[in-house]
Amino acid sequence: MNLWEKQKWLVIVSIILLCTGVGLWFSRPGEQNGGQLVPDMPAAAREEQKEEGLCVYLSGAVVQPGLYRVAPGTRYGDALEQAGGLTDEADLTKVNLAKKCKDGCQIHVPERKAKKEKAVKGKNGRQSRQEKENPADGTADQKINVNLASAEELERLPGIGPSLAQKIIRCRQAKRFSTVKDLLQVPGIGPAKLKQLADKVEV
Repeated sequence: MNLWEKQKWLVIVSIILLCTGVGLWFSRPGEQNGGQLVPDMPAAAREEQKEEGLCVYLSGAVVQPGLYRVAPGTRYGDALEQAGGLTDEADLTKVNLAKKCKDGCQIHVPERKAKKEKAVKGKNGRQSRQEKENPADGTADQKINVNLASAEELERLPGIGPSLAQKIIRCRQAKRFSTVKDLLQVPGIGPAKLKQLADKVEV
C-alpha cells in the first residue's frame, strides 16, 4: 500500500471518528438551552407534580361548594362526589357529568327553575287579602269582585279592555253593584258579554 492510499484511509477513519463523537455529544440526556445543558426534571419532582393533581372549583347546587384537588382525567361526576354530592334542587340537565376536569376550571350546578321561582315568590311576601279574594285569573272558585277590583284586574277578564274597565269603575262609584246582572247598566256590556263574565265575577 503506497503513501497516498495510507493518507486516504487515515482521512476516512478520522471523519468517521469525528461524526461518531458529535453524534454521542448531541444524544446526551437533557436539552440544549443557550449552549448550556438543561437536565431532565428529577423523578421526585415529577411524582410530586402528579400527586398534586388539578385544582377545580365546585359551585351551585352541591352539598359543600369550594376548591378541590382531583387527579388528572377525573370526570365531572366523580369530582362532584368530593363535594358531598348534589342537593335535591340540582338540575343535572345543565351539566355534562362525563366531561373531564381541567386545571382551574369551574363546575357549576344550577338549581331547578321551579325552586328559583318559589324563592322569588317568598321574597315578595304574602298575597294581600284582596288578591286572595279577587285573583287576576278569574277562576270559577276564586271570582273577581267587580265592586273592589282595580282597573288592571278587570282588564284581565275576557272581553274587558281599558275603556270598558273604566266604565265599570265609574258605574260602581255612582252606585254599587248589588248583583252581577247590574253589569248590564255599564255601556258596552250586553247579555252575551254578561254570560261570558257570569262565572268569573261576583259582587
